[in-house]
Amino acid sequence: MKSFLKALADMFSKYAPEKDIQNYPLKKYKGRIEINKALEIGNCNVHYSPDYAFETPVELLNIVKEKTLLWIDNQNSLLGISDQKRTLLIPLNKINGIEIQNMLKGRGPAEACLWVYLYEKSFVTLSATPEIYYFDQYADAINKTTGFTVTFSPEFYNA
Repeated sequence: MKSFLKALADMFSKYAPEKDIQNYPLKKYKGRIEINKALEIGNCNVHYSPDYAFETPVELLNIVKEKTLLWIDNQNSLLGISDQKRTLLIPLNKINGIEIQNMLKGRGPAEACLWVYLYEKSFVTLSATPEIYYFDQYADAINKTTGFTVTFSPEFYNA
């Protein structure tokens, strides 16, 4: 019986590094980036998105340093968020708005998320942090930097 329970536990909780999104290879961005406006939003990780994730370009590494940077490139019509490892690049013409979501600790952990809503009725998670209300302090600055309205989803308990 113990071996059956162990096999069952291994089946559902076995760590597989090849399936970890942090280990997926990132595309290299071949274009040129010209940052017009930027906002440092602390030191939170940039989330992975298969459609928009790139290896952080060399020209951004000196600007980003140890922080996370949300920025606008008007020449190339891009919204970017970068850390030392990865950059998300989203075309400005696809963005409908930016949203902050605070998830309170319930059965699951507490979390704050920063999202971009796209016109095609989907969204891209820019960043998430275990510190609830973390992104609230940046809402006005995000609006001024990006020009997009920042809304707040109602908070809820992570059940």
